[in-house]
Amino acid sequence: MNEAATHRVLERFACGLHALTVKHAGEEHGMTASWVSQASFHPPMVVVAVENRSKTVGMIRDAHHFAISVLRAGQRDVAEKLGRASADAPHKLKGIKTKPAPTSGVPVLTDALGWVECRVVATLPSGDHTLLLGEVLEAGVEEGE
Repeated sequence: MNEAATHRVLERFACGLHALTVKHAGEEHGMTASWVSQASFHPPMVVVAVENRSKTVGMIRDAHHFAISVLRAGQRDVAEKLGRASADAPHKLKGIKTKPAPTSGVPVLTDALGWVECRVVATLPSGDHTLLLGEVLEAGVEEGE
């Protein structure tokens, strides 16, 4: 396999920036996620890839719920803050406006374009990441880019 060509092509896949959030045992946590996709229309499902060594993946497995907030064009600072390693920034959601999602209480970003609250229905090992398949329980949408 031509690894250089593979890497260059995969870099060109379109992906947005999202905030992946979780709440477990009273602790709220978030991270930036770019590998997010709709996986089903009926029922509505999404899939997100999370690095195996991240704090987030373990919390989501234990909580069985997560949320994905779609970041606005002007929220690069939020993406950068949530993109830091948890060891360096243990309270990444501090200072970011959130509200609890209606079913699970998982935090969703109030200034995002929109959000989905999900229940984990499956996990799948995927190399250095884990794929989390979530059934959408609730959603909210705002105007903007």
